[in-house]
Amino acid sequence: MHPHLPARRARLARRVLERIGPNGLIPAPGSSRVLESALLLALLTKEDVAPAAADLTRRYLKHTLDTDPPDALQCAFAHAALGDALTGSTTVRDALASFDHFSTPRKLLTFQTLLTEITDGAHRRDLPADAFDAHGQQAWLQLQMLALKTITAPRAATSDDWSRLALALRPGPPWQANHLARLVALLALRKHPTHQPAVREALLRISAEQQPGGGLPFVTGMDVFASAVAGIALTRTRPLDPRLAATADALAARQNPDGGFGFTVGVTQSDVDDTSYTLEFLRAAAPVRHARTITAAEEYLLAQRNPDGGFPTFVHGAPSEIAMTAGAVNALAPNPARRPDVERAVAFLLEADHLVERSWSRNATNALFRVTLALATLTPSAPAPLRAAARAARQRAIRYLTETQEPDGGWGHEPGDTSDPISTAYATVALAAAPASAAPALHRALGCLLAAQQPDGGYASRTDQAGPRPLLYDVPALADIWVLLALSACRPRSGRE
Repeated sequence: MHPHLPARRARLARRVLERIGPNGLIPAPGSSRVLESALLLALLTKEDVAPAAADLTRRYLKHTLDTDPPDALQCAFAHAALGDALTGSTTVRDALASFDHFSTPRKLLTFQTLLTEITDGAHRRDLPADAFDAHGQQAWLQLQMLALKTITAPRAATSDDWSRLALALRPGPPWQANHLARLVALLALRKHPTHQPAVREALLRISAEQQPGGGLPFVTGMDVFASAVAGIALTRTRPLDPRLAATADALAARQNPDGGFGFTVGVTQSDVDDTSYTLEFLRAAAPVRHARTITAAEEYLLAQRNPDGGFPTFVHGAPSEIAMTAGAVNALAPNPARRPDVERAVAFLLEADHLVERSWSRNATNALFRVTLALATLTPSAPAPLRAAARAARQRAIRYLTETQEPDGGWGHEPGDTSDPISTAYATVALAAAPASAAPALHRALGCLLAAQQPDGGYASRTDQAGPRPLLYDVPALADIWVLLALSACRPRSGRE
């Protein structure tokens, strides 16, 4: 491998360690995003409050549209909030035309309702009664869909509906750390005369939370997620550093009553993704000290597993997903008692139509790195046909990565895209665990990552995080963390480094 890898890796590890805060977690705040900023401007304009904050938001939106425009859907919201005329090319259906996902119908309804609300307010009256039903979905989605239902038919809202929406009026950080859900709920609450004064007060508080350049992020941050992934990398690079023990303690203290973990502090909605990464880290860093936490996290994951053997993101019964299932496998596999569960989940992966999934990550390499690791967890005691199928699928995944590698050694979101450090880091993790035949591709990938390291030792990258899918949002701290995970996976093996 590259002669400069050990020194560069050590420098990045120091940088990530230095990010750990007094609470034991790595602060990972979100950056402003156009969608939430446009909704905030629409609310400030409609309620005629905080004119200075409204001007700041306008400047943020105009500057972003001019210098770094996001996807067509968010651009449509920005233009609508700014009072610009929308063209046919900026409709919701056009913007989501390429998004093939089980949640697409709900996304169409959501964004069309919101865009209508901040423009002419002429909502459809022919929607079926269950169009906005989100029973059994994640907490913020339930609030969001209730708000959309109320926006379209406020007179039909019950007293219980209004009480649930009032979560958006709480002082302090947004409920479940979700700015989008809070803003959508405020759009609904302003339609009730009793709540309108409280909406205006809430808008004044939110205006004070704007980031320096204006605007709001999608979520406040991803401190739990970032700390867990960083912890996995640091247990390989700096295993004896006492700050790792503090991070393990901090994460264990934030386990939800159901045994799972949310993406940041204060989020009570557990999910498979954060729980899997946190479980991996705790098992590596403090398996005895946090044995009870580890067991509870395993039990949470198994409670989410679907009859098909796969895992959803948030709730049992939602569609199983490739990356979530692979992540759960990687977290559960070290426990011999979970071997049957791991084998069932691997079988789900092998039965999938494809392993290239773009979901919470909008690139192909995220799911593929998790899948390649998951397929390698089978032990000799697993059924021979399952092991053979897993080997073949792993070979196909590695072949896909080597065939889509860009000339500079990296990967982007799609084949042919400009390489970025995060997409490249994911692929590097997979190649580092691949057979020796992938060594040339791994060497080029490391060269790409090391060339992208900035003078301060850190990384800047195009984001891949999506939410609501497929809209991108940025958590800049993750660039350093994902690259460190990749570099930490590149250890001496078979006589080569």
